[in-house]
Amino acid sequence: MRLVGLTGGIASGKSTTSKLLRREGITVLDCDEIAHAVVRKGRWGWRRVVKEFGQEVLLPDGELDRKKLGQIVFDDASKRKVLNRATHIPVYAELLRQILWSWLLCKWLVVVDMPLLFETGSNKWLKPCVLVYTDQGTQVRRLIARNQLTPEEALKRVNAQMAMDDKLARADEVVDNNGGQEELEKQVVALATRLKSGAQWPGLLWSPVTVGGVLLVLAATLLRGG
Repeated sequence: MRLVGLTGGIASGKSTTSKLLRREGITVLDCDEIAHAVVRKGRWGWRRVVKEFGQEVLLPDGELDRKKLGQIVFDDASKRKVLNRATHIPVYAELLRQILWSWLLCKWLVVVDMPLLFETGSNKWLKPCVLVYTDQGTQVRRLIARNQLTPEEALKRVNAQMAMDDKLARADEVVDNNGGQEELEKQVVALATRLKSGAQWPGLLWSPVTVGGVLLVLAATLLRGG
């Protein structure tokens, strides 16, 4: 089983890249989707977030008020750490479950779409690490258009993350998304071909041993985040 890391900055086009990889027949596990799922009302992650931030971050129906919570954490780095700590274990536990399930289904190539790939040290077990790269100006423009933010709010959200150049220095593969959709699609098709070629026999023979090792690393990461 080959586990590949995919990351990028906010509004870099990472989600679009994931969709294109799925179109090429590659299994993608999306940590953003997992993070949304584990904080639904009543779930483990939801309880941990409410414990840290209180009832004021809830909507009338009991679900998290994501807009309000976002304003809190993007304005305060210490609050972001609290939120990440609250959701870390539930997200990794669900990711572990999905990796195991993919292995049982004989999915020999799995891409893990993880926004905090480098920040959490997950680049140690996800190889290669693919970065969807955009310059800061492009990120800000896309955020303004997508989220209806002011330029100041958009820049604050971009700056709340690890600098794109720092991610670029750590990446094994880069998808440049400063251009248009057609250029992005060409790059992703080429990337998919390379990833598939690296997930063929005899490389698959390491599956049970390596998956076991990866799960141990995941468990250690999960416990460290607690």
